[in-house]
Amino acid sequence: MSTKSKKKKKKKKFEMPKFTKRTKVLFGVVLFATTLLIISTYAWFSASLNVKVKFINMKVSTDTGLFISLDGVNFSSEIEVSRESIIDNITNIYPNHTNQWAANGLWTVSTIGINNPNADKFSMFYGEIEKYRYGAKRGQKYLITVPIRENAKNEGNRFVAFDVFFKNVSGSPKSDNLYLTEYTFFDFDEDVDDEKREKMSGIMNSMRLGIVRIGDTTLKATPEQIQNLKCNNNCVSVIYEPFSTVHTQKSIDDAARFGITLTDGEYVPTYGVYKDGMYLNHKSSFVNSGVDLDTEHFALQTTRRDEDFDTPLFQIPNGITKCRVYIWLEGQDIDSIETNSVGAPIDLGIDFIKDLAGYEGL
Repeated sequence: MSTKSKKKKKKKKFEMPKFTKRTKVLFGVVLFATTLLIISTYAWFSASLNVKVKFINMKVSTDTGLFISLDGVNFSSEIEVSRESIIDNITNIYPNHTNQWAANGLWTVSTIGINNPNADKFSMFYGEIEKYRYGAKRGQKYLITVPIRENAKNEGNRFVAFDVFFKNVSGSPKSDNLYLTEYTFFDFDEDVDDEKREKMSGIMNSMRLGIVRIGDTTLKATPEQIQNLKCNNNCVSVIYEPFSTVHTQKSIDDAARFGITLTDGEYVPTYGVYKDGMYLNHKSSFVNSGVDLDTEHFALQTTRRDEDFDTPLFQIPNGITKCRVYIWLEGQDIDSIETNSVGAPIDLGIDFIKDLAGYEGL
């Protein structure tokens, strides 16, 4: 039988949720405490957004037999994710990890997730806006897109990415479903005043969370087998976009300068980069911009939104599942047009529910 049961609640923008005890379900909370700082240089649209990551705390409930690990060896109910824990301290026990930290802050990047079912990492790109200096196009802007490699550990990347291992010992004869719930949130720290929240909300609207389900193995697998799980033409990725229909007045005004009509409460799709390229038109990724979309370098970023919480992220069997988590600022999001903002700490909570679908029909 399935134990998936969720109580609907009315959500307010940037409201810190209260977590409740649930039976026969698993929930996990990831807390990202960050400091946001704006640097006045060009990136995707009109400003580079720099988000300073302080620490990440990830918890799971062990009531239904789910445990979590950063190395595939030491499983527990809670892990703390920091530069030290995913870059330095983990190396001896997980020597070939490719975790990424953003010691200099998160900078705007763009992705549509994985490009194929054999890719175990997101295709991430950074971009710079330049101006033609000569010829008929002199003064016009163009976009350079460059792929970001994750072949080795790196504490100074533009985003955060790290491997996570789930151990499911519920005993289900078939795979169980894993969900995000309505308690997943991106919010400012409770001490941040309303004025700062308003100034920084456009940046909040461009935050993204990504997860890649890579592979799974048995509970008897060795650490080497667990850590080196690869895709077998079955990797899937999910991107969660919490504020897909929320647009600040500043974003609305700035979008209008590019000939784009933006309405608060209406969804605007994001066209993320999936291919590197040179000399792309600055507005070629905008919707309703009057410029044809460059399909050679941009594709629709399919995201999960709040109304999709009833859709499973993926399935996890009785055993060990390897995933990869991403957190970044999406530079092709229309709401990343943000300048003159002040720093403020934020929290990111991720709430997982696991059902017992493996027992259905027995």
